[in-house]
Formats: sequence, C-alpha cells, structure tokens
Amino acid sequence: PYEGQLAVAAVVMNRVKSSGYPNSISSVIYASGQFTPALNGKVAKTYEKGVRESCMQAAREAMAGATNVGAATHFKRVGAHEGMVIGAHVFW
Repeated sequence: PYEGQLAVAAVVMNRVKSSGYPNSISSVIYASGQFTPALNGKVAKTYEKGVRESCMQAAREAMAGATNVGAATHFKRVGAHEGMVIGAHVFW
C-alpha cells in the first residue's frame, strides 16, 4: 500500500540525512547487505518495466520531507523487531 511505499522512502531519506549512513539515495539503497531488491536486480528490472506512479509519488514526498515513520532508519518483516507496524513490516 501507499503508506508502506512512503514509509520505505522515508527510511531511505532518514538514512541519507544521518551521519551514520552514506549521504546519497543511491549509496544508501546499494549499500552492502541493506536493500535486497536493489542488490538482487529487482530495482533495475522495475526501472526497465516502469515504476508505478504511487512509488514515484511516495519518493517525491519523502524527498520533500514527508515521513510517516518519524526518524526510523530500519525496517523488517513484522515479528523481527518491535516498532511501528505498517502492513507486513515494522519500522524503527
């Protein structure tokens, strides 16, 4: 859902803003062991097929400062960690 798309985009932007992570979107999502879809080629395939407008909107909003997860810099499937649950993921 859109709420989850915005949450993931916000996590990426929170990392970009943090001194504990790389300072560019590309460097954050392609960092070793971080965003599996970026590392396994799924992101590249999505670019080839075309990115959904809702994903683009979530990215634009997050880049403009919108967040629905506060300052969270991590997320995993529900049950792996405590935090704010959105869909099947927990954000902290």
